[in-house]
Amino acid sequence: MNKLMGFQSNLFILISCLALALGFGVEINDNLYLFYIALGFIVLLGVPHGSLDVLFASQTYQLGNITHWMKFIAYYVLASLAVILVWLIVPNFFFIAFLILSALHFSDDLNLIDSKVLKFGYGASIITFPSLFFSTELIQLYGMIINVEIATTIVKACQLISLPAGLLIIVQLFKEQIDIRTKLESLCVCALFLLLTPILSFGVYFCVMHSARHLIRSRFFLRKFTRQAFLNALILPTIAVVLIGALIWWVGSTKTLEAELIRIIFIGLAALTVPHAWVLQKSNFQTWSITYNSKDSQ
Repeated sequence: MNKLMGFQSNLFILISCLALALGFGVEINDNLYLFYIALGFIVLLGVPHGSLDVLFASQTYQLGNITHWMKFIAYYVLASLAVILVWLIVPNFFFIAFLILSALHFSDDLNLIDSKVLKFGYGASIITFPSLFFSTELIQLYGMIINVEIATTIVKACQLISLPAGLLIIVQLFKEQIDIRTKLESLCVCALFLLLTPILSFGVYFCVMHSARHLIRSRFFLRKFTRQAFLNALILPTIAVVLIGALIWWVGSTKTLEAELIRIIFIGLAALTVPHAWVLQKSNFQTWSITYNSKDSQ
């Protein structure tokens, strides 16, 4: 494992332990300041990893002129708008589909060898584990986005799915092909989502594991770009997303601030995740990551 990945892994394990020690038993919904801080970190540290899609697209599609760039941006925006449209028309279907897509997307975080079953078990644990001990909080959270009755049904389904997902996590721990560091990372992720309130656990995982690891891998995958181009791609689209989100909130409904923020962030992440996953798939980034991880683990 290279130095950057090793540092990120150590940092994630350390912050996970600190979060578990300091955040266990804390009800984040009762502390608005902590609630806003967690959401702020999700936006400011989580969104930038998707901003690099412009570099992935440039490298994959050889976008050499303004016409090619305009086409890519148009497709990207249309895909995001299509996601929002689906949510407006069939919010319940959209929500379930997004949870499944998220599990698949998160499953590539760790070096879990080339096993789709084990990877999906890890991704599924992120989505389902909070339902075991924080079902009330999760229903309340989902109820800000969809109908409360449907949210309750989804949480109950997650509780059932968490059992086979947990068994797959146990299998991972006994796989000799999976290195000890990966097993520790997996245990930290499971502990976060089992023992901390959902927003806090997701904030730590999304910022310090998923986004940070993607940024580091991307820097090695996108070697042809300068450091300045990398930084520009991180900063400028992130500012645009934050401004658009602020505008939507300003002209939005009169719901409570907490509910409105959850809706904007959730729908925004969903609208960006679909084209983001599409760009990564077309760039063969996941296939490269498997090879890169295998070399790192040797």
